[in-house]
Amino acid sequence: MPVITISRQFGAAGVPVGRRLAERFGAEFLDRAIVAQAAVRAGIPEADLESYDERLPTFWQRFAAALASTSPDPQLPVAPAETLAPVSAHERLVEVTRVVIEEAAARGNAVILGRGGVFILGKRPGTFHVKLHASLDARVRYLLARVEEIPVEARPEEKALRELCLSIDTARAEYIRKVFGVDWLDATHYDLALDTGRLGVERTVDLIASSVATAS
Repeated sequence: MPVITISRQFGAAGVPVGRRLAERFGAEFLDRAIVAQAAVRAGIPEADLESYDERLPTFWQRFAAALASTSPDPQLPVAPAETLAPVSAHERLVEVTRVVIEEAAARGNAVILGRGGVFILGKRPGTFHVKLHASLDARVRYLLARVEEIPVEARPEEKALRELCLSIDTARAEYIRKVFGVDWLDATHYDLALDTGRLGVERTVDLIASSVATAS
């Protein structure tokens, strides 16, 4: 199976699509939690992870963490801390992310969610790049459908969820622009772009799987 990268707008169901796609192919699944764990093992203080690309206010960090599924502790080869240049924590995090993604691509049979994977791997043979998007209304509906997983006292209102989607997308766009110098929503960077708000998770997974099979 090609290595699949998934870029997604916040609330466009990137995590469930990525997980189900990995399960279907029996593939390794890499998401933010895995890269963060790898960074800590590489010697980057956990506190420095707050400066990562999707930096959020404390409330939203708790909210996003509550929505996310727990990831198993991976056994990923990463660059030892002493091999990383003595630069800023942000630059070291970018380097650790690159190492983790390139190592996963070298192993093959992986689904990589976010982290600029499409731009790190580029036109590397055996890769397939997907972009997931949805209207703001659809993304808010998706998040509202999941608020039952959040403690009552922490459940946000619809207006707050709209602001959250926009703020995280802005942060992601800025991170990709700063690190890779590109517009992450430009469809020409991807092999397939899908509207999860119209298709739903299962249909999206089916279309990605069939497209990957066709491209292989």
